[in-house]
Amino acid sequence: LVMPGIGPIVADGPLAAGLAEAVGHVAGGVARTLERAGLDRIEADSWESKIKSGAVLVGAHAGTGQVAETRHILTTAGAGQVATVDWPD
Repeated sequence: LVMPGIGPIVADGPLAAGLAEAVGHVAGGVARTLERAGLDRIEADSWESKIKSGAVLVGAHAGTGQVAETRHILTTAGAGQVATVDWPD
């Protein structure tokens, strides 16, 4: 997913759907989607700023038993920051 004015984002599951919906919306679309995903507003705004500055957001939908392994895979692959949230139903 490439968001105009934001940049490239790789996501899966509900986060992908939320970010796809944010494409074309007013500024703050990514941050508001991340906030709905469970990040607090300050952290969500920080992520959006990083993405606008060239960082790549990778979102992975993992089951409860896969969170630690997913976090390990991302950090081993070079992720600079990993956030874990419980997507609301």
